Amino acid sequence: MSFIAIVTNDLFLAAKAQALLAPRGFDARRVGPGALGALTSPPAALVLDLGLSPEARGDVAAWADGRMPVLAFGAHVDREAMAWARQRGFHAVLTKGQLAARLASALVSALGLPPQ
Repeated sequence: MSFIAIVTNDLFLAAKAQALLAPRGFDARRVGPGALGALTSPPAALVLDLGLSPEARGDVAAWADGRMPVLAFGAHVDREAMAWARQRGFHAVLTKGQLAARLASALVSALGLPPQ
């Protein structure tokens, strides 16, 4: 399987997401929002930080454009960003507080892998 791209500028959040996905065997890597176009092979899925600017979020969504599952996460108080992600039809929209409990299982579901 290809890698999972964690699209964020926040190194702490990227490390947290990587730590949550590693036990399930996912190769997760942080990718800056402006670096997606330079990837030599597409990721299997994107984990999108809704804390990015609206323009950056839009660019990432346009780049993915249904080619791969997108899971988004953000602050529960950022209702606008959360609503935007839901309207885009992303596979999962999680609050930062839900990451630990739901990120790995949401990704397994998004990729159609058997639950563990």
